[in-house]
Amino acid sequence: MKATLKVAWKLFLIGGWAPAAVFATHVFIDQVIGAYELWPPIDIPMHLAGGLAIAFFISRLFRSLPRQAVPRSRLVILELVLCGSLTATAAVLWEFAEFTTDQLFGRNVQVGLPNTMKDLAMGISGALVFIIIRAARLRVSSHQIREVARDLVHGRAA
Repeated sequence: MKATLKVAWKLFLIGGWAPAAVFATHVFIDQVIGAYELWPPIDIPMHLAGGLAIAFFISRLFRSLPRQAVPRSRLVILELVLCGSLTATAAVLWEFAEFTTDQLFGRNVQVGLPNTMKDLAMGISGALVFIIIRAARLRVSSHQIREVARDLVHGRAA
């Protein structure tokens, strides 16, 4: 148990605080303020913030991994691809959780398919905003992207 808490604390410090803060905000504005009933469009910025926070956390996790002899261009592209794909996966899992709670507890959090699609789009948009900012900070060039893509298509290793 002590080892599990130690790992959880390390993950929190690496960047897990960001999605935890968004989730805590979500719980507060839902359970304490009742904001989702008072102003349902608050759901939009919350999903966007969630996507940003999860992409940030994934990026921080990626950067904390040990580095091998892999060219920087490949690490940069891999980080950005992982941020996008894993954030999209997290958004889908969040919607699965909403669906499950709706079914088990007779709630109507998802409202309907258009709401679910909007939620997914906002979560993924949050990841895209993060990816654009991170790519700019890393100075990712279109040449680097084309080089990595070309190597992938032709099956060349790093």
